[in-house]
Amino acid sequence: MDGIFKAVGFDMDGTFLRTRVDYAKLNNVDREVSLRHGIPFDELEFGDEPKRPRAPIGAWLEANGRGSEWPAIYREIDDLATECECEFVDEALPFPGAVECLAALKAKGLKVGILTRGSLEYARRALGPLFGEFDFVMGRDYSNYDEAKPSPIAMRQFAAEMGVGLSELLYVGDNTTDWQSAAGAGAAFVGVLTGTATRDDWMAADPSMTVVDSVADVAGLLRS
Repeated sequence: MDGIFKAVGFDMDGTFLRTRVDYAKLNNVDREVSLRHGIPFDELEFGDEPKRPRAPIGAWLEANGRGSEWPAIYREIDDLATECECEFVDEALPFPGAVECLAALKAKGLKVGILTRGSLEYARRALGPLFGEFDFVMGRDYSNYDEAKPSPIAMRQFAAEMGVGLSELLYVGDNTTDWQSAAGAGAAFVGVLTGTATRDDWMAADPSMTVVDSVADVAGLLRS
């Protein structure tokens, strides 16, 4: 594919690893914790972002004289989310060809990294011994939750930590939120078909997108 790349980043779940996560449960942890602390979660306005932000929870606390509680509640949401993510972590396995792809990219002199919406602890446990094979692994808890994918801020932070410019970064993902983060930041993107997005989904997002069956095909796209 076109471009001179110095680094390749991967989404984790559905892209580099086959995992099992109860996403219905995971996507409800902010509500569960909010209600536990008397926050009228269902009355808050979260907008139409593809991933629900947390800022409205903090704003409600501030507006009701409880702003000092937000850091602890924020951490409680994070901890419960990580607990949910790790429920079946022992089932995580690299997709066929993923490990070989990683070795081939490193042999080409490219940096490799993981950028996931999962927590860093979840990534560490899911990747196991492969964690150390990456130059950098970044979870949603790298900075503010609302700056995680699909925000382009996450991709900018990831590129900076990898020590490359955004035009030098190729990101690989299985979900349109992955593409949104990369495209919004100006990084190149490859979609895979091992996760939630179908070929039709990818073409609807960007008809010029490079789409491959799996992560095993990524190294073959790049020149040495």
